[in-house]
Amino acid sequence: MARTDIFAAEMVADYTAPKSSAFPAARGDRRPPRSAPLMRRYEISGITAAGEVVDFIRRAPATPAFEDAFAAFARGTLIATPAGPVAIEDLHPGMAVETAAGARQLMWVGSTVFYPRLPDRPENALRLTRFTTDSMGFGRPSPDLVLGPRARLLFRHEGCEDMLGSPSAVAPATAFVDGISTVAVNPAAPLTVFHLALAGQQILLANGVEVESFHPGPTAGEMMDFDTRTLFLSLFPHVETLADFGPMTLPRLTAFEFEQIRNR
Repeated sequence: MARTDIFAAEMVADYTAPKSSAFPAARGDRRPPRSAPLMRRYEISGITAAGEVVDFIRRAPATPAFEDAFAAFARGTLIATPAGPVAIEDLHPGMAVETAAGARQLMWVGSTVFYPRLPDRPENALRLTRFTTDSMGFGRPSPDLVLGPRARLLFRHEGCEDMLGSPSAVAPATAFVDGISTVAVNPAAPLTVFHLALAGQQILLANGVEVESFHPGPTAGEMMDFDTRTLFLSLFPHVETLADFGPMTLPRLTAFEFEQIRNR
């Protein structure tokens, strides 16, 4: 398939904020001014409805609704494909990747760069989760697996059936941190992180560990106004509406729910 570059000239710096309004607040308006959201540069490669692969760069808010779609896998993560493991930065839409349901076509690859911390907003420092080799069983992972703050792992436990009516679910990677074989890492240098989208919610193999592909979730629309939703959908050439992301077959656990189940 032919590849085209669009919006390639839109080279914008990470973490820039929109300019404030030139109009002062009306006299007597005692409400505090609303702080403008930080903006981030997102790089996208996706398949259009016509089957064409397009690459582009967009600036969008550095908020969870957007960052969830880009911050799951660290550079160098090995994703299982029918031809063998491939580094995530070498994947492109149209390739086949292995999933729990068999080989599926990769529809979308997104990435962004996180910096260790902002001078004025240290709370935005990137927090990674490192799973050491064999920490989840032989060859799981192999080698060490480093996941971004938005990654979710497959979790099987009889407590999932009791709580969710499903034998398995996905849980935040950060919830697995034990300080021994799974540790939180704060990188000292800028780091590129990625996410992958397929048709529907899928379970990928990353360094031998089952990790969820990107899906905005069933309630994503409730968290966005019309303009935000329109901007969000513009990042995904293979969909027109949130429903086009396809079904979710596995429920999601919060970190709190994960701890409740694991400690039973």
